[in-house]
Amino acid sequence: MGMLKLRTATIAAAGFLAMGLTAPASAGLIGGTVTSQYYAYGAKSGAATVFTADGLAHARTFNTFDVIVTSTQIIYDFRTSGTWSASGASLNKDGLSIRSGNLLTFEGLPRITGVTIDAATNMAGLTAANVTFNDGAVAIDWVGRAYTANTLVVLNVATAAPAAVSEPPALAMAGLAAFGLAATAIRRRGARIA
Repeated sequence: MGMLKLRTATIAAAGFLAMGLTAPASAGLIGGTVTSQYYAYGAKSGAATVFTADGLAHARTFNTFDVIVTSTQIIYDFRTSGTWSASGASLNKDGLSIRSGNLLTFEGLPRITGVTIDAATNMAGLTAANVTFNDGAVAIDWVGRAYTANTLVVLNVATAAPAAVSEPPALAMAGLAAFGLAATAIRRRGARIA
């Protein structure tokens, strides 16, 4: 009888542990696929860079800046000094506008609902008018803006809450634990009758 109680307790504990270990869905940018594309002089400029948002530096563009995507921010960390050249419209589509600047598109993430310039940004003259976004992309236009190796452009990105998702593994483990408890109860009744 002691072995049966131990087995039942083990099955129940495994079920509850599995329910506790399932990771809830979370909003944010980490884990999404990011494509970084520079635009200038009326078109795409250079090759696009694709990376997974992980909070680390990626997409060094023309050895000028790195792109870092955290859970809630896009950070452009400049490595050199200069001034972005004048340019006519290079991108004007789907609510996104760039003369000379960078476009980040995101896949596998919740919908982008807002973008603001963080107080840590130190690029002179950059305003909200330089940033456009839609559900899955953020564009920054820094035409005519100067930068140094100490320049940071930090954008705060808000995303929609993810849709509720059922947790099939947790539900299966809970069902298995309930089945084990029921089977144990039936065996106990049978043992008492005999």
